[in-house]
Amino acid sequence: MTMALLRFERVGKSYRRGGGETVPGVRDIDLEVRDREAVGIFGPSGAGKSTLARLAIGFERPDRGRVRFRHRDLAELGAEELWSLRRSIQIVWQDPAVYLSPYQSAVSSVAEPLEVFRIGSREERVRRAHDLMDLVELPPSARDRRPYELSGGQCQRVAIARALAPGPRLLVCDEALASLDLPQQVRMVELLARLRDELALSLLFISHDRAVARALCDRLCRMCEGRIEAAGGDDDGERGGCSAPA
Repeated sequence: MTMALLRFERVGKSYRRGGGETVPGVRDIDLEVRDREAVGIFGPSGAGKSTLARLAIGFERPDRGRVRFRHRDLAELGAEELWSLRRSIQIVWQDPAVYLSPYQSAVSSVAEPLEVFRIGSREERVRRAHDLMDLVELPPSARDRRPYELSGGQCQRVAIARALAPGPRLLVCDEALASLDLPQQVRMVELLARLRDELALSLLFISHDRAVARALCDRLCRMCEGRIEAAGGDDDGERGGCSAPA
């Protein structure tokens, strides 16, 4: 039986608004991502998908329940242990302009996590960055360009290469294709599918678009108002009502 790499166990997370009002982000989440599996989370804006992503990578801690990675409760890890674990869990956000420095070349952005995690010498980091940019099909002419000199699709490829640099086991994609047009989305889905096979990755793929998630993932989970309403294959993903706007 395939091992559960990431597991949510009855996880809840709420936020406080002005006036002391408590607003649920996610509620009673039971979910697992197995080794080398791609799980898609789809649903409308405000459903709690990004909260789920932040919990998965340890950026936030649940109020209730447990998030486990390789059977280790993320909330129980100290700062150094969590920092070390982040080599194994990386994320690609929707807008790469938010976290790609406008002052760094593409190759410097890809190499930066290697420096942060103290992986290899300077020459080895640059060589690794070049290999990763080839892997995500960026042309050599893009290596020395800044984000504003690249297309949206090229920026997202830089972001993927950067996330892959530390050698993660799990890649979380939080609306990573939402800003791209349809032909670019198709090419990016093909790229992620290839990377998953070649690198033995697990994927937690979050999207408002069910069709995009369906094209890439083994299982789909529909999310609405902080809950997972249905999980399983394509048919299961269509069940359950949703009062939030589509």
